Amino acid sequence: MAVVAVRGASLQPVLDVAVPVLLGVLSVVQLVSEPPPGDPTLLTVCALASVLPLAVRRRAPLAVTVVVAAGIVGQVLVADGAPATFASFVATMICVYTLVREARPGHMAAGLGLLAIAISAVTVLQARADPIEPFEFVYPLVYFGAAGALGALVRQRAQRLSAAEDRARALETELQREAEVAAADERARIARELHDVVAHGLSLMVVQAEAAEEMLGRSPEAAGVPLRRVQETGREALGEMRRLLGVLRTPADATPSTAPQPSLRRLPELVQEAADVGLRVDLATEGTPVDLPLGVELAAYRIVQEALTNVRRHASARHACVRLGYGTTELRVEITDDGRGPGPGDRPGHGVIGMRERAALYGGTVTTGPAAGGGFAVVAVLPLEVSAR
Repeated sequence: MAVVAVRGASLQPVLDVAVPVLLGVLSVVQLVSEPPPGDPTLLTVCALASVLPLAVRRRAPLAVTVVVAAGIVGQVLVADGAPATFASFVATMICVYTLVREARPGHMAAGLGLLAIAISAVTVLQARADPIEPFEFVYPLVYFGAAGALGALVRQRAQRLSAAEDRARALETELQREAEVAAADERARIARELHDVVAHGLSLMVVQAEAAEEMLGRSPEAAGVPLRRVQETGREALGEMRRLLGVLRTPADATPSTAPQPSLRRLPELVQEAADVGLRVDLATEGTPVDLPLGVELAAYRIVQEALTNVRRHASARHACVRLGYGTTELRVEITDDGRGPGPGDRPGHGVIGMRERAALYGGTVTTGPAAGGGFAVVAVLPLEVSAR
């Protein structure tokens, strides 16, 4: 559809010039083959004046109408009442169409009024050579009325299309704004949770350091274990702190909680919550489970939590499956269900946007779409650096 519109727009200037040139040629041919009385040169000038200005009719419809009307009346005057060329008649119909299609209401009324006067003047001038028949007043109304009706129809259709495009652009802008707001809210929530993760890690460091201090006096060799744990926890806390500095948070949430955030060990609780509302969830693990950085583990938990929430709210599913795949370089989290996914034209909801924000924070991805065996699937891949505890 867009290609057709572009081609139509590129052909319009060519047609704007080609139509008056063709009518000009027809006028000259008619004047040469059937010369009316009067000065041939002046007749040719008036005939060309009534058709050639159509090349700029879209930019100045009222001015073109004035020139065309003057050219038609001039032809009849010079020819002592003989009819104007057929091309001039076609040019008048084009003027009526263009006025109704393109002109502002005031210019439209003025142009149509001028054409009515010109046509009436031509009819009266022609009556000097032949008696006026009633039909001579009727047929202009029919032809020119048809041209005006076509112009009005095209104008109304163009206005409807323009209004539809404006509504589509406004809807697109609103959807984009909502997506940005949802992403900002999710980043603020992630910032709060990362703050809690860092606080929890620092608390562990203090406890391990105190334990190491006590062991140094009794058994210096045994103090190495808590000291190494302090190093590992410190590195994790520093990594989460760097991420925290890159995430927005709102001033209203300046007082964080010091409680540890949930981890993958609490997935059975999510499964039980789903079972309480009638959704059976299977939990499967592939590979060898390893200890993960706290932030990665929190992100995986929140992705599973949001995916199961979407299944309960929107999918009308009865069964879902959560699979955790532990690899050497990544953690793969897959949530599938037997319900119905979003339609072809549906946009990602705020929950999907939130999952993608969490995965992107750790350099991961979240993909959604129809599952292989039916239903819907959410697959998150989180790169990780495994920490040996």
